[in-house]
Amino acid sequence: MKNIEVELESIIFNVMLPESKAFLDELNEEIQNGNDKEEIVEAKKDVEFFIEELNQVLKLIEEKKLSNKDAKDMYKKIRNMLDEHEHQ
Repeated sequence: MKNIEVELESIIFNVMLPESKAFLDELNEEIQNGNDKEEIVEAKKDVEFFIEELNQVLKLIEEKKLSNKDAKDMYKKIRNMLDEHEHQ
């Protein structure tokens, strides 16, 4: 496995999935507490889709079906998302 794939897998598994699942839990709690506003329900759908996409990327890495270029691109996008989130 190439180094960038290891880094991508690590950042998805150790950062993105746990944070996304925690946010999904918060959204579910909001909905359970009666806050079923459209933006909350839509955010929940978006986060669920994002988690599915992250799991698909992990599967591609595991099956060695992700090119080095795609892995680099995805890693950069995730890194940029995290950097932007930290500066807010």
